[in-house]
Amino acid sequence: MRRGLVVTAAAVLLAAAPAAAVAPPTGWNGDNPFLCELQQAGFGPTGPHPEADPYCVEFDKRHQSVADGGVVQFLSLEPARTAAASPKCFYFQSDHWRGSLVQDDPSTKTYEWDGHYFFDKARGDGGVWVTNFNVNGHTFDPGSLPGMPPQDAKFFGPGTGGFITHNEVPVDPNCAQRAQQSSPYAPLRRGAVGCLGAHGGMTPTSIGGVSLGEPESRVRAALGEPNLIRRGFLRWCLQAGGSLRAGNAADRSGDAGQGDDPTIVLIATSPAYSLRGVHPGSTLRALRRAFRGERRGFTAAGARVWLLSRRGGLVAGVRGGRVAYLALYDRSALRTGAALRTLLRRGG
Repeated sequence: MRRGLVVTAAAVLLAAAPAAAVAPPTGWNGDNPFLCELQQAGFGPTGPHPEADPYCVEFDKRHQSVADGGVVQFLSLEPARTAAASPKCFYFQSDHWRGSLVQDDPSTKTYEWDGHYFFDKARGDGGVWVTNFNVNGHTFDPGSLPGMPPQDAKFFGPGTGGFITHNEVPVDPNCAQRAQQSSPYAPLRRGAVGCLGAHGGMTPTSIGGVSLGEPESRVRAALGEPNLIRRGFLRWCLQAGGSLRAGNAADRSGDAGQGDDPTIVLIATSPAYSLRGVHPGSTLRALRRAFRGERRGFTAAGARVWLLSRRGGLVAGVRGGRVAYLALYDRSALRTGAALRTLLRRGG
């Protein structure tokens, strides 16, 4: 039963997502890219003004029950929704999904999520973002759905995530001309646009699916192009906040080229990554309770460094009584406290 529901959710989500693009996908936090009124369609097939372009609409799709035929009614309305959207130059959709056996019995819920999607025929972009993604009442990582391409899966984590494809949506010259004459785009906002989902978790030797010792080429293949390269650290922002940083011995900045030095330090400042229940943002008290063999080491980049493992290379940086970051390092490459301090200062 569970596998069947996961496959069903996968089919729906992958149908909403753009196909694999010519250019690599980038992360998306679901923000509406267009200046438009978000029309409320409820359970209906369109918003009150389906002629608008940009056409931005919100649907309630939470009546997909089996016992009373709700799922049949939902499916009967999808062609009209598609027909209203497909001729537009600029389209944004927000929706709320819930499937159940019996509509009024929460214990029979089978799947649920909230989604945002868009396409832009002037630029050739399209995006999909979901949150609160769960199956049978349990949080589920959309990136692990059957059929999800690895280059897209890395933008998801438990229950949430999203990405934008580029140069895949067919460009319409008329739409491009319209965009030049009168911009349909909302002002850029600070946020998680272009940031990764928290995928891969944290282990004593890896963070976000990247392990110590891996060459830069493999790190880039796993995570995509970094948002920033500074003093030998490739940096990716996270949709959950904070960042993931992979450092090697080469002290370089602003280099769009690719080296192949091994990764000797991994730093997570995002609360999405944790070990023994401790994550960036946890209190010093929680850190000391989880790692009873810890000892204070030195100060680097404004944080007091706590050595959490005498055998392995695991440390935490603490500022103001809270964990600022968790870091893994290669003990064979950084054999002294001074060498570790230098790398942590570069990664700060």
